[in-house]
Amino acid sequence: MDNTASEYKKSCADELDFSSINQYHESTMQISNQCFEYKKLCVGALGIIIAAMLKIGPETNPLLLSLTCLFITIGFWMCDTTAYYYQRVNRQKIYDIQTKISNRNFGENKAATQLENSWIAAIFNKSMILYMYCAGVFAFIFLNSITYFLLRNCINNHSA
Repeated sequence: MDNTASEYKKSCADELDFSSINQYHESTMQISNQCFEYKKLCVGALGIIIAAMLKIGPETNPLLLSLTCLFITIGFWMCDTTAYYYQRVNRQKIYDIQTKISNRNFGENKAATQLENSWIAAIFNKSMILYMYCAGVFAFIFLNSITYFLLRNCINNHSA
């Protein structure tokens, strides 16, 4: 069997780059797991806080409850956003190193594939739908509570 392609032999630089790729990959996987844990913690924390606030007293103010839950949701959303952003940064570094290895071994000068990455894209990506939904529900309850309070006070002041 005649093979015209030469056998690939890793250089010292290739070994170092492959080691870096493995480290970035491991870091990316840990961040990915962390993102999932943020979502589980958020749902758990919201459940505990809602139950605790309703248990404290029957007069629990829906305004306070919704505002508390909204802040908790936004806090977890920002933590998850930061993790997602740096996960994309790690993936870009992996692409850069892979391209560097390829260019070095094939004598090419190709540019690495560029991943789109921005804070806005990290905040509003598909994996953040849970936070968007929760924030929307709590914002809706918050606005309805304010509207109810204002209407009740206007009616009471008008009839008095």
